[in-house]
Amino acid sequence: MNSSLILGSLLLTVPLAGFAQNTAPAPAPRYYVGLAAYSSAYQALGGNYFSGTKIPFQLTAGYQLRPRLAVQVGVAYSGQSYSYFDAGRYYTASGASASPYAYYEFNGKNQQRNTSVALLARYTLTRQPQHHFQVDLLGGFTWESERYNSLATRTYSDSTRANIVTTNSDDTFRSNNILLTAGASARYRFGRHLEAVLDFTLNQRLTNTRDRYNSLTGATALGLRYRFGRG
Repeated sequence: MNSSLILGSLLLTVPLAGFAQNTAPAPAPRYYVGLAAYSSAYQALGGNYFSGTKIPFQLTAGYQLRPRLAVQVGVAYSGQSYSYFDAGRYYTASGASASPYAYYEFNGKNQQRNTSVALLARYTLTRQPQHHFQVDLLGGFTWESERYNSLATRTYSDSTRANIVTTNSDDTFRSNNILLTAGASARYRFGRHLEAVLDFTLNQRLTNTRDRYNSLTGATALGLRYRFGRG
């Protein structure tokens, strides 16, 4: 009798266990936002002699259309501004009775602003969404905007500092370009909401093809992403 009760209890637990195993996993969050350090041919990571190190940042927002397909927009911005000053003298050959030197002063300020907007589709190659490590393909378009302004004052004087000539310049450069973008991404999920992301893309300019970045260029972004919203 006791054996029959035990066997009956086991048989009753089998359907319950099967029901628990067949329960569908909770749907993944639909939305995500991210912040990453960014570097490209248009927004280089680093600095120069006049300015300190700059780190461009990219803000990303995306929407999961299907379990393996998402669309996202990423905006990267960087800017730098620096001033410079130089003074000295240079040799002149103006006659035997005149001093062979004249003097100069250069005073200037340069400003540069770069903005990148990338509209991309993200397709996940990994078939199991519950895996921590995921690999994606990226494809879409990028808009690049560059603004550069240089203000300079140049002063020249003779050896007596009596005759002074001053010239001013104001040079502005603007460029807007559309790029075809494709690449790959690796993601590691720490939990249901947080993941680390590394994106690498190649970009081919579609406009102003005679400019300095006519050849294929690359872009890299490394940062964190947070997922939220109901599936």
